[in-house]
Amino acid sequence: MKRMQLDMLVMQLEIIIWIVLLLSTSNQSARSGRSEYELYHQFTVELGMRSLAKGSAKLGYSKINTDGCVKYEFASRGGIIRDSLGQCVHAFFSLYRKCPILEAELRAILAQRIVLSDLWIESDSTLAIHCIIRGGGPWSIQATLRHIRHLLAFNRDTISHIFREGNQVVNLLASKGWNRHCNFEYSAKDLPQRYRSLIHIDRHGLPTHRSL
Repeated sequence: MKRMQLDMLVMQLEIIIWIVLLLSTSNQSARSGRSEYELYHQFTVELGMRSLAKGSAKLGYSKINTDGCVKYEFASRGGIIRDSLGQCVHAFFSLYRKCPILEAELRAILAQRIVLSDLWIESDSTLAIHCIIRGGGPWSIQATLRHIRHLLAFNRDTISHIFREGNQVVNLLASKGWNRHCNFEYSAKDLPQRYRSLIHIDRHGLPTHRSL
């Protein structure tokens, strides 16, 4: 039973990453060189400030952190699932070709079959979070947004923004997926020490800094 629940969590995590990547790549042509910061003001983003490190989910929740990386003709994703104590349950990275809108929509439709609740999903893409929660964005992503809102409509699910400095574990996982050009999964005991250290820092609420 636990293995089935974990598989469903991983599937839902992958769907979230596909959507975040879609939101990011769909806006590239519309941005015309403008920064994400400028787009926030175009859509009148009103997001509260939060600390960089929030390692533990609320009691009874499973916390999912996601990140995507797009380079040339390939994209990669990284993700980690933690329990309410901040302990790693599962982590992975994978590589795939850039996904067309239709394929991303089909994956979102598939999510309707997943019966999960009490999830806290974090992403460091403020624009993606804003589009999901408050609307906006190009017409081409609206169907996808409707699907992801349906996905998040399960009981007590939460989605929120985290600064990139507090999302370093999945940033590294996504980069590793692209660099290695392969797919890989980690159990909690198999996770490399570098990732364990970052999870430990995150879990105890210690600040981290972005490398330049």
